[in-house]
Amino acid sequence: MAIKLGAIDTSTLKVGSAAVSQAYLGTTPLLSTAYDFGNAIFPDGVNDEGTTASLITISSSTDWVVSFWFKGSGSSNATSMILSLASSSQYYWYIRQGSTPYIRYSSGATNTRQDWSDTALGTWDDGDWHHLYMYNVGTDVHLVFDGVDYGDGGASGAQNGVRVNCVFYRGSNNDFHSDLGMDDVIVTQTTGSVAQAQALYNGGDGADPVAVFGTTPDYWYKFNVVDGTTTIPNSGSAGSNNLTLSNFVTPYIFPH
Repeated sequence: MAIKLGAIDTSTLKVGSAAVSQAYLGTTPLLSTAYDFGNAIFPDGVNDEGTTASLITISSSTDWVVSFWFKGSGSSNATSMILSLASSSQYYWYIRQGSTPYIRYSSGATNTRQDWSDTALGTWDDGDWHHLYMYNVGTDVHLVFDGVDYGDGGASGAQNGVRVNCVFYRGSNNDFHSDLGMDDVIVTQTTGSVAQAQALYNGGDGADPVAVFGTTPDYWYKFNVVDGTTTIPNSGSAGSNNLTLSNFVTPYIFPH
């Protein structure tokens, strides 16, 4: 967000509980006029589901980026499923607390799991917003978390790319659901980098990814819709692959 207290970046600027969309030094605005915290989605972790209109597929031979903001409640699900494939239990992203790995991406089989278990990742469930950015270049899948590069996930098997049509739950057997607040979910075919991840992180959860990527992401779910809307538009460039929600309890989309 490019605002600091000493040397510490603040990812959210608030007055009380209200997010601030602009700050001034005298009459000089400190934030871009385009900056907008907007809304975010808050599932309850019981049976909330989001399903894309069609499968999001990116080949294993293509560079890709998956990026999103998320927020735990302080007592979030031990395993919060983020993205998955309905037809297979082997494609998914999850964020876990209480045991390692804290972050996992699985792309086809047991030996293609990318795991990150660094101690610093285990403190995410603190009620604050965090940024997760994962990118594939060649056969390497890297994690950048809150602007810090955690390197390759260490899988030894061949990667099978991205296969996603379920959000907030494990679509294949429905045994994991997420209660993580989320915003700006992006899946796109592009070459990622640590610098790109840091640009998104420093921009905050209202940053414009078009400026960072240099083009509109293929899939981009902003959740900036009126509460009660069950159809979340894909604001990316890959057509109208909207996200349909089910089993959410109102209110589940609201300002943050």
